[in-house]
Amino acid sequence: MKRFSIMAALLVMAAPAFAQDGETAAGPAVTEEVRVSSIKDPALRPYSHMVRGLDTWEEKRALAPNASLRFELRTADGKIAAPEGLQLRIAGDKVDIPLPIDAESTFALPRSQEALDDKADLLLNRKKDQFRWRPLVRSPGVPENARRLGDLRLECEVSVAVRKEEIPLLYRAGAVATGGLCNLPMVGYIYRSPKPLAKATLVSGTRKAGLPLQPHGEGYTVPLRDKSWDNDTLVVYEFVAPVAGTQP
Repeated sequence: MKRFSIMAALLVMAAPAFAQDGETAAGPAVTEEVRVSSIKDPALRPYSHMVRGLDTWEEKRALAPNASLRFELRTADGKIAAPEGLQLRIAGDKVDIPLPIDAESTFALPRSQEALDDKADLLLNRKKDQFRWRPLVRSPGVPENARRLGDLRLECEVSVAVRKEEIPLLYRAGAVATGGLCNLPMVGYIYRSPKPLAKATLVSGTRKAGLPLQPHGEGYTVPLRDKSWDNDTLVVYEFVAPVAGTQP
C-alpha cells in the first residue's frame, strides 16, 4: 500500500487533533453535577482502553522523564474546546468519578481498579462525534514556541496504546519488527500547530533541519522514528506574521 494511504489511516491515531504549545496553565475546573443521560451515545472511550495509555506512559517515561500527562478535548474540526458547559466523568453501574476540566480544556485521568472492575466508560455530556481527545505530554522548560521531540514521541505511544482496536491488524503485525507503530518507516506523523506556521525547524545543538508543513501551515510532519534526533531535540515554530489591521 502506498505511504500516503497508510499515513491517512493512522493519522488520527498518531496525532488526533491540534497540539497546543507551551505549558498548560492551571485554571478553574468545571465542577457542576454531570448529567449525560439525555445525550445520545456520549461515551468517549472505555475506561480500560484509556488505562492502557497510562500503562504505556509509565512504561515509556524515558522519552520524557520529567513531563506531565494530561488529556485534551478538541472539537471535531480540531479547535480547542471551550470548557464552559463541558462535564466529564468515569461512569459504570457502580462507579461515578467526576473528572474536572481546566481552563485549557484538559483533564487528568486517575487510576481506579473499581472503575476497571465495573467496566466503566469515559462519558462527556456531548455526543462523542462532536469531540476528540488527545494525550498532551509537556516537559518543563520548553519554550512557548517549541515542542520537545521526546514529548511528541510519547504522545504517539500513548495514543496508539489507547486506540489499538482501531489499527488494522496488518499494521500492528508490521509494527512488531520496528519496535511499535510509532516507528513504522512507511508512516508519517502529522502534528498541528496552535497558529499558522511559516516554518517548523528541528533543532538539536547546532544541527537544524526544516520540517514539511501541511497546507496553510496548520501542521508539520515529524520524523518520530529517526533516532539521529534525540528526545531533547526541539521543534521550533515560526508563525505567520498577522496581516496588518487584524488581531495577532
